[in-house]
Amino acid sequence: MITLPHFSRRRLIPRALALVAVAAFPVARLASGQPRPALEPTPPDAEGPFYPTALPANAGSDLTRIPGRSERAKGPSLDLSGRVLRPDGEPLAKAKVELWQCDTLGRYHHVGGGGQLDENFQGYGAVETDSAGRFAFRTIRPVPYSGRPPHLHFKLAHASARPLTTQIYPKGESAERFGGFGLSSREARSRLEFALREKAPGAFEATYDFVLRA
Repeated sequence: MITLPHFSRRRLIPRALALVAVAAFPVARLASGQPRPALEPTPPDAEGPFYPTALPANAGSDLTRIPGRSERAKGPSLDLSGRVLRPDGEPLAKAKVELWQCDTLGRYHHVGGGGQLDENFQGYGAVETDSAGRFAFRTIRPVPYSGRPPHLHFKLAHASARPLTTQIYPKGESAERFGGFGLSSREARSRLEFALREKAPGAFEATYDFVLRA
């Protein structure tokens, strides 16, 4: 057994105690009950255009398929997932999340008015978050139309939070093209962008977390 010189032990003991204190600090902080840093609530954006005038009976998490039809919707698919949170970071279970968007022809479904539609695209979906606040949709990569950038419309509601209506945009495609749709600050626009990742030819995925005000 190697015996350290006396002066080495005198130096090592304070250092060891300091390391123990540093390692214990995060645990002590968690145990102290200090609140988590607040998350910024998701900015609202206009509901329009074209929230459905009549909701489809078979609305669910997959907007790319309609029951009874063998073909899927036109356009690259998009698997979008995320969470619904409070500003303190706690998940909101059983939050209702509604999604609607135009098809690849730039047409909104369930609003009347006729016009050519992709008959295999649902156009609207609704889900409820799980116990961890998570949701997931399969839809299509949004497309631009009539001078508007690609976007997805959302409505969110929970019994303990303020309802939110907003739109989210593929990163880099919202730019200064919001027109009269309610957002004036670049910072607010940036917080409504999501990053697209191509997971296979013609198939994308993305994540986005919503934060609801209490």
